[in-house]
Parts: sequence; structure tokens; C-alpha cells
Amino acid sequence: MNTKVILGGVAVLAVIGVGAVFLGRSSQPTSQPTQSESSTPAVVLTASGFAPQSVTVAVGTKVTWTNNSGATATVNSVNHPTHLAYSPLNLGSFGGGETLSLVFDRPGTYKYHNHLNASQTGVVVVDQ
Repeated sequence: MNTKVILGGVAVLAVIGVGAVFLGRSSQPTSQPTQSESSTPAVVLTASGFAPQSVTVAVGTKVTWTNNSGATATVNSVNHPTHLAYSPLNLGSFGGGETLSLVFDRPGTYKYHNHLNASQTGVVVVDQ
């Protein structure tokens, strides 16, 4: 009779212990952020141009441009002034402190410039 009580107590403690382990795990994140979520490449426009001038990313990565030039600027695909090379990259104008973003969904080399100062150029290289 004492053996049954002891075994029952051990079984109850085992169930409580296993439950505690699973409850402890549920409070932890179940997935890790993807590369593009954790490190979105940033390009900054200053009075002297885009920095960095070249960014290499994987397909599906969002690139963000921030305007710290002190003037209204644009992000447009080449060639100046027609911007026909890659139309999704024609992001338009943005003022001081504002940002523009684009998710690159296919491999390639995408050149761009500030239409309001065409000497300011950059490139995004998208690898598979």
C-alpha cells in the first residue's frame, strides 16, 4: 500500500515537472527574425551624396534611404532624367529627416540617383 502512494506521488511530481518545463518554454520566442528583419540596410543621403554608395543584399531585403542632406531630394532609377531602368526604384522625393524604403524582390544590379542633384548616385546589388 505504501508503494502505491509513493509511486502515485512520484507520478504527480513528474507531471508537474514536465508541465513546468513546457510552460517555461512558451514564454520564449518561437522563431528568430530573418536577416532582412534584423538588419535592414540603411543608406543615408548627406550634402555630399549617398553613403554607402553601394549596398549588397539578398532577394527580399528592404533597403531604407534617409535624407540628412538638409534639402529635398529624390531616389530615382537611372538613367537621368528618364528613370526607366527599374521603375520600382522611382521612389520620389523626400524631405530632411524623412525616409523611403523598397523591398528588392529579384536579383540584379540597380543603379539610382538623386534627380535633383544627378551627381549623387548609388547602387543596390541584389544576390539570390
